[in-house]
Amino acid sequence: MLGTYAFVVVLGGGAGAAVHQRVRREAGLHTESLPSPLRVLLLSVAALGATAAACGYHWHVLALLWAAAFAVPLSLVDVAEHRLPRRLTYPSAAGALLLLAVAWFAGDRTGSALNALYGALALWAVFWVMALLLPFGRGDAALGLTVGAVLGWYGFRTLFEGCVLGFLLAGLYGMGKLVARRAGRRDELPFGPFLLLGTLLAVALSS
Repeated sequence: MLGTYAFVVVLGGGAGAAVHQRVRREAGLHTESLPSPLRVLLLSVAALGATAAACGYHWHVLALLWAAAFAVPLSLVDVAEHRLPRRLTYPSAAGALLLLAVAWFAGDRTGSALNALYGALALWAVFWVMALLLPFGRGDAALGLTVGAVLGWYGFRTLFEGCVLGFLLAGLYGMGKLVARRAGRRDELPFGPFLLLGTLLAVALSS
């Protein structure tokens, strides 16, 4: 069992290494402020390896690795430009939902493909209302499709926990910037990376 688990983690890290050039290229279409190629490589390996470690040896790991591969360029662009491009958010959601459905039909019963769809639609709707009424980005609302699908697979409790963790991490980061006087109260902060990190933590707690 340990050997199988290690294989999945290595598979995730290897996938990160394989896609890192595409990751940097996609992010480069939306921002010129990018880390060095080596840092993008390490970030991709870490992101996909950690995702595989959180998910474990199940068919739906493919859906999570797909989402993680998009999460890296999305985070890079959000940190640099404070936006999440549709070119990345919508393919991320579509691929994740498709692969979760494939996982369910392949016999993976660690979650529910139908709940994943419900979770994606529910979080997208809530985030869009927030985007209309509050200073909340529409790109974050689009990202809610992927996050809702991944967390919804595990159940609505996990969906709630992942969102709470995302907002909590973002809040702590913002408070830290204020205390260090590196940001003002009205400064924009990237929310996408924290929502994605909260998603990863909630998956790890649920697996």
